[in-house]
Amino acid sequence: MLRGGSWYNKPENCRSANRNYNTRANRNNNVGFRVVVVVA
Repeated sequence: MLRGGSWYNKPENCRSANRNYNTRANRNNNVGFRVVVVVA
């Protein structure tokens, strides 16, 4: 399961509530793991 969107998606799909189900064999260059750090 993928959560959120990527740079390739429409703006309405770029939110954490968006779900996309793909198989493990499905590989794309627009899906990945992103880390965010808030610097105080």
